[in-house]
Amino acid sequence: MSHLKLRFAKIIFSSFFSLGIIYLSYSDSAWTSFWGFLNIPASEPFSDFKALNIFLEYKKNGFNPYFKNPMSDPVHMFMIYPSIWLNIFDYLNLKNDLNFQIAVFLILFTYFFVLVDILLRIKNKYFKYLFLIFFFSTSNFLLIERLNVEIILFCLIYFALVNQGFFKQFIFYLLGVMLKIFPIFSIFMFIEKKKIFLIVLLFSIIYLFIVRDEINFIKNNVIEYALIFAYGTLSISKAIYFYSTEFDLFINDGNYSIFKNTMIFGMGLISTIIVLSRLRINREKILGKITINERMFLAGGGIYIGTFIFSANIDYRLIFLLLTVPYILDTTKKNYLLLYTICLVVCINSLIIEGGNPYSFFYFFKASIIYFLKFIILAVNCYYFGAILDKFIYFDLSKVKKR
Repeated sequence: MSHLKLRFAKIIFSSFFSLGIIYLSYSDSAWTSFWGFLNIPASEPFSDFKALNIFLEYKKNGFNPYFKNPMSDPVHMFMIYPSIWLNIFDYLNLKNDLNFQIAVFLILFTYFFVLVDILLRIKNKYFKYLFLIFFFSTSNFLLIERLNVEIILFCLIYFALVNQGFFKQFIFYLLGVMLKIFPIFSIFMFIEKKKIFLIVLLFSIIYLFIVRDEINFIKNNVIEYALIFAYGTLSISKAIYFYSTEFDLFINDGNYSIFKNTMIFGMGLISTIIVLSRLRINREKILGKITINERMFLAGGGIYIGTFIFSANIDYRLIFLLLTVPYILDTTKKNYLLLYTICLVVCINSLIIEGGNPYSFFYFFKASIIYFLKFIILAVNCYYFGAILDKFIYFDLSKVKKR
């Protein structure tokens, strides 16, 4: 198929799915039935993206959207996004229904276009099977139904990965960081050239310093989801807290903060040890050339590792693990590949087994299994993250000893 025909096919595919989803959103019953059939608890169409209009309304009424106020929505009480989103919504007038629908179409179109591009770019036939499993997973469906901004961030990071030239890559990366902060964990995509990496790191730190107050607000507003279809240290610590307070065990309101910070430190330490275990010392210096699969892994794996350690995350953020699959398929031994694949397939569909009495033994059992599988994914990502970094980070302690 010619390049022109291929591009046309991607446009048709992306347009068809985007317009179909928007068409469904005009009927509450059709929307609820469609997503219910796919085991997705339907809410108001595109509710996460639409919530930004609610936060903008708070601001226009003189309230700080980062705090609960007298007119707070029962679901979207306070904002967990950088304030730049309010400027975007205000400037584009996304309160207007037509403007909002156009924005929704462009976001969905770009997302589907990117997914098709990934499918065609990666030639490994096993990737295509895993891609289809991902596409029809509850994590992907929930992401689309809510139209969470993770869709936009995923596209931006992908554009940063596949574009040639540092300037384009940096712009897409920086936009991602400005829109949600956590894409900063994808910074190791620039590791091949040390000077460029340090420049990007410097700009990232400067930006984080500028918006430090907003970051603090966001951190305080992050919901610690103790759910099966969530992942991260804060999800684990919150789940332990709930069980502990319910059955009068050792964690309570008085010591939860210490326990949570200890969990973050412990998970960070474990992850660091796994990464460092792959870095060789006193080896011969080799100038490594990074591949697209390695860059994708450093971006997707970096985001998973960083968000796992420091936050609680709904499973639609597992979309970034799609970027780790090409490298895993080309590198991992068969047994490890099977383990990673099973963990990934189960975890991206964990919404299916959500539900039931959260304090029952059965719920505890199935939640423990899913959390353990997500920890295995973390360990595997740390292991190969270190293996890739080993190509570009050089330690020679023998020279230090001579001095």
